[in-house]
Amino acid sequence: MRDPFMVLFGGFIVFTAIALWIALNRPGRKGARTRSETTPARRTVRRRWELTGCVLLAAAGLDVAASYGIGTSSSARSGITVELGLAMMVLAVAWSIFRDEVRRYQLWLGAALYGLPRPAEPAQIKAAEYTGVFLRLLLFLLGLITVLARLILR
Repeated sequence: MRDPFMVLFGGFIVFTAIALWIALNRPGRKGARTRSETTPARRTVRRRWELTGCVLLAAAGLDVAASYGIGTSSSARSGITVELGLAMMVLAVAWSIFRDEVRRYQLWLGAALYGLPRPAEPAQIKAAEYTGVFLRLLLFLLGLITVLARLILR
């Protein structure tokens, strides 16, 4: 361990992200909201953005703890670092949070490019969902393998 202070600081950042997520989602939370934010759809979108911010804060804490605390940065500048693996895992988690929006955009893009029917058929929706699940799983697993390989082979 290179610097125990940095490991503790990274852990504190992760703890802060978790505490912030709990505070933002406690039952009965009242905040300054405009009238248009009271609809369920707007609340769902707001909660997703709050979750994304907390995930990014936690990822930054893990990055600080792993990179500076235990020294996993690439010394040869090969580009295979823990940061790359963590970025891939964070991307997969963010994609999971916004999967409905990504699927809608994917179906809209397919309809615009290939002339597919505008309300998508159920088979097209299922295919878009399975493609998203496959790519998210692939991103997360490749990120995890990159982190573990870098930690083991350093």
